[in-house]
Amino acid sequence: MSTIYTIGHSVHEISYFISLLKKYDIDLVLDVRSTPFSKYAPQFNKEVLRETLGDNNIQYTFLGDSFGARQKDASLYAEDDILDFCKVLNSERFNETLNQVIDNINGANMALMCSEKEPIDCHRSILISRAFKDKGIEVNHILGNGKIETQNGLENRLLELYDFPTDYQPSLFSFSNDNEKVDYLDKAYKKRNKEIGYFKGE
Repeated sequence: MSTIYTIGHSVHEISYFISLLKKYDIDLVLDVRSTPFSKYAPQFNKEVLRETLGDNNIQYTFLGDSFGARQKDASLYAEDDILDFCKVLNSERFNETLNQVIDNINGANMALMCSEKEPIDCHRSILISRAFKDKGIEVNHILGNGKIETQNGLENRLLELYDFPTDYQPSLFSFSNDNEKVDYLDKAYKKRNKEIGYFKGE
């Protein structure tokens, strides 16, 4: 199974951020920020970061236009003006980029990068990683402490967050069938979308 990583740069020192990438042999960073600049962490501004990564033999590609959390297409927003992740998942532009990445996934060890430290708070997990997992790609989130959380593990956290049954709860609460789990997960993803999705009025 092919694998892709994700990482949040947060306000890490650049040396620590690079060490996290090297720990997992990342050689290509895919920047999924809509705005590739950071007021509080200028070391992650697009061109500065590109140069630093290059000095460490890591390539950089900006994908914020198609994978970013702030989309310009008004049709991708719900009636409450929050970006609708399901609409994005079904959009042509998103899927073109998704398939391009998958086509090249075995040619590099890739990491999707956004700014949020915690993956469950970021669209890289709730939107993009969901799409990769649905395509049969294993997703590993590099945490701030250097450990890994899988997308499966994150999905269990999502289910717990909204009081839905999880894979590892006692049999009394186990899923009666796979469709039931898919239904709970879909509801959990939608709830998280509403909580973290970009509001057009911001």
